[in-house]
Amino acid sequence: MTNQEFAAIFLREYDEVKKSCATGGQAILYLDTLVNNDPLNALELLAVITECCTNNNELAAVAAGPLENLFVYHGYEIINDIKKKADCSENFQHAVSGVWLDEKDDAIFSQWLELMKRYNFVGDNPRKTLNGTLITHPTN
Repeated sequence: MTNQEFAAIFLREYDEVKKSCATGGQAILYLDTLVNNDPLNALELLAVITECCTNNNELAAVAAGPLENLFVYHGYEIINDIKKKADCSENFQHAVSGVWLDEKDDAIFSQWLELMKRYNFVGDNPRKTLNGTLITHPTN
């Protein structure tokens, strides 16, 4: 299966979970396993999934779950790879902006905040989301 095919399955499962409040399917569980055990391959897959996202809800599903966990569990290990992905993809930048970390609890917070500033998600220059509305994040 290609990464694009996996991304389509992941996004379908996410949509089904959202509609029925069911538990995640095999693609969601597989991605969680990758995030926990193979962060570089998880990042590669997350980058493909974000490129397949067609709306902010899909990006939020990636951001608030597997991408956020990747930051928390392996952030320092792969922060430079995350930056490279974000530099090449506006969708990935939007997904990064949907990650919420706690300054007191998450050691990678300062690195994440640098990315938020780098891609203009902090301060007086908010970015537009995929659907064109403005989003802002609090300045920390």
